[in-house]
Amino acid sequence: MKKIFGLMLLSVLALLPLNTKAAISINPNCGQADSNGVITCTVAYNITDEEGAESLSLTLTEKGGAEVVDVIDATGSEWSVSSKNEDNGVWTVILASIGVTGEGNLFTFSYRPSGEEDCEVQIALNGQTVPVAPAPETPADTPTDNKQTGATLPYIALGAIAVLATGAYLATRNKAKMYKI
Repeated sequence: MKKIFGLMLLSVLALLPLNTKAAISINPNCGQADSNGVITCTVAYNITDEEGAESLSLTLTEKGGAEVVDVIDATGSEWSVSSKNEDNGVWTVILASIGVTGEGNLFTFSYRPSGEEDCEVQIALNGQTVPVAPAPETPADTPTDNKQTGATLPYIALGAIAVLATGAYLATRNKAKMYKI
């Protein structure tokens, strides 16, 4: 009986994976274009595995005429860009760290959009592809024409009521019983 139980336990252990990959999600955050038309994006991460991750390999794919200008370390990040290379519009970025978990910034990259409709940079990590879009532009304050909405109608009605009430008071004030006392 012990041998059968030991054999079953050994077969179950053989089927279990011995190492697990860290569950990682990425989120790019881009700013507005500068005076040269270059947009800078910082890629944030969230690692939910207790063991963390020591190295990551990401790809940045240029789409619709977008041009990645540079890939650098993020300010204050525990990750460092150990290698980066570009081949036919696809950048491969390898990051290194020492078992990091939690949230933070991975790296920062800059790209120049082409102005075409489908212009974007896609980031791929472990089969997860995230498109990168610049921050929406805030429109400048422009004065608008004031439309006539009819908001003055209550004031006209209140004025007419006040005139009628004053006229009624003046017409009846000598006839009131309180006047003769």
